[in-house]
Amino acid sequence: MVAATQQYLYRRPREIVYTTLPGPTRKRPPMPYCYRLAYQNPRPTVPGCALLWEVYGGRTVYQVALERETDGKLVWHCTCADHVYRHEDDPHHVCKHVRGVAGIGRQAVTK
Repeated sequence: MVAATQQYLYRRPREIVYTTLPGPTRKRPPMPYCYRLAYQNPRPTVPGCALLWEVYGGRTVYQVALERETDGKLVWHCTCADHVYRHEDDPHHVCKHVRGVAGIGRQAVTK
């Protein structure tokens, strides 16, 4: 009896992307971070959660959400302490997790 073999074509799903961000330690060396798309609203123009990403690579798993408000404005949210506490005083502050997912697919600025 001979076992049949199948060839599977593996490829990285579109819902998982990687980027390099400053690490979670005090010296902050560059570390790879993984973003997994956990939810995508089938009707992105409707107010509410448009996208929800899970972020792996730091000390703990975080969630980054992109919310559409009733006026059409998009607002980022993150569960990390940096975003939660600094965003209260400065509504324009974004954490490294939000900058990381917002910058995926964009070219770095060279000086």
